[in-house]
Amino acid sequence: HPFIDGNGRTGRLLVNLELMKAGFPPIDIKFNDRVAYYNAFDEYHVKHDLSAMEKLFVGYVNERFDMYLKMLQD
Repeated sequence: HPFIDGNGRTGRLLVNLELMKAGFPPIDIKFNDRVAYYNAFDEYHVKHDLSAMEKLFVGYVNERFDMYLKMLQD
């Protein structure tokens, strides 16, 4: 952890920066999903497997796209 406080917020900000640079909308990692989020980090740390994190992020991106589509349709 490079900072005394704010490492998680900084990491989530960097995730959104990379998503937006790739043409995707920013995501909001929900507090209720924190266990899945932490488990995804553990999967990578132990097994070097990004699939849990990818699945989580894809779900959030899809939710955001669905929200945008609904706004356009209304």
